[in-house]
Amino acid sequence: MEALRRAPSRTFVPLALPIDIIDFPELLHPRIAVAIRVSAPIFMGGATAEGAIEMTIDGGPRTSKSRRKLVPISIDRVSVAVVGIERSGARQHMFRCLMTDLIDEAHPPPIEMARPNQPMSDQLWEVMPSKTTLPFRIDLPVMLGPPPFRSKKNDVHYLISVLAEAKIDGKRTYVRNSEEVMVLTVHDPEKALVNLPNPLVVTDEVQSSHRGSLETVVLTAGVHRQTWISGYPLFVDIRISNRGSKVVRKVELQLERSIFIYAHAAPSDETGLGDTLRLPDRCEKELVFRAVCQGWQVVGQSSDLKTCSLSIPSGLVSVDAGRFFGVRFFLNVKITVSFAKHLMVQLPITIIHPNSIDIPPNSLAQVAATIGHKHRHRMPTTPDTSYNYHAGQAFLAARRQSFEQVVQHTLPQDEVNDLANLLNEPIKPHSQQQPRRRASTSHIRSNAHNPRIRYRNS
Repeated sequence: MEALRRAPSRTFVPLALPIDIIDFPELLHPRIAVAIRVSAPIFMGGATAEGAIEMTIDGGPRTSKSRRKLVPISIDRVSVAVVGIERSGARQHMFRCLMTDLIDEAHPPPIEMARPNQPMSDQLWEVMPSKTTLPFRIDLPVMLGPPPFRSKKNDVHYLISVLAEAKIDGKRTYVRNSEEVMVLTVHDPEKALVNLPNPLVVTDEVQSSHRGSLETVVLTAGVHRQTWISGYPLFVDIRISNRGSKVVRKVELQLERSIFIYAHAAPSDETGLGDTLRLPDRCEKELVFRAVCQGWQVVGQSSDLKTCSLSIPSGLVSVDAGRFFGVRFFLNVKITVSFAKHLMVQLPITIIHPNSIDIPPNSLAQVAATIGHKHRHRMPTTPDTSYNYHAGQAFLAARRQSFEQVVQHTLPQDEVNDLANLLNEPIKPHSQQQPRRRASTSHIRSNAHNPRIRYRNS
């Protein structure tokens, strides 16, 4: 594993995308075999995709002696690529490709593979029967692309593909092997789970006539943030104002998934896609989860407020609109007023993969360094200011924001300290004032019996 981490990184974006990987992810040859061994089950944007390629020539060195003499094999190039593919029906598109060369004209094969005393001819390296491990490392950008997604007709997936280009008896030969991996974009921990400045609220009402009077039921639902994590609970505040005579007996939460299908590609410029004005050609809707708020009834001529929760199923993610489709989620709050009357409001939400926030330990240091480098180049900072990222920082961002809001509405710290010191001072005794009061009182009593002092009432 340490040898894999020390593999050099020569990542580049090819000028021509290898779109043949979509149709031919595997190419076999009886004399050359390549296999992929990745170092982790998940790779994060801002870190690296690491692993090793096991390349076998003519079955390896052990069986080469028992074989008859074969035509020598010359290796031209061995490269590894990380590609992202979007599919909708029969249409497929490669939206991401990052490559690195393991063997080329500037980088010869390992000693155990290269035939000794054989100089390179026509940019080819002649190899002998062997079994070699070639480590690779590909740098991944922070904004890598949409997360992996799969439905019946649409999907987004990532592949690590190795391609060996060789020449045998004057003929070009290509050997390829591909393996699907999970690659995720890292969300900014300072913004992902932070509360909205103002809650996202939606209100609707239904009216009915009962015995000549107009009855109204008002439903209001709101969320304090729009981004939620797959596999975690979602909380929504619901207020029901029942100005009718019937009881609201059922409150249901629904999680709806909408897949927007586009027939035409989005317009783009040098900065990227500009699909703000693109309308979907069709929309596929599906209720993926339902939950009922148990034990909550709102009788007539009353109002009630309650916070309800809905457990988001794991494996759900929102996908930004790409070339062919996009995935969005909506939270529906539905109440039953009567047998034939229902009222429903809808809130848009975004669902992210939990590892987009809770970064795996093997990628944490690399992601922290990448995010720190990004913040230092985009934010005005002083020379002594540094951006520090640590595990679980996103989960504490909302709590820290709430604490800062509370601090803004309280006394400054210096005034709080002064008040504390004042309260802690010892109380001075008041025993010296009591004798004076007694003396003055006795003086008044003695003057009352003095015949020389005349009072007005006398």
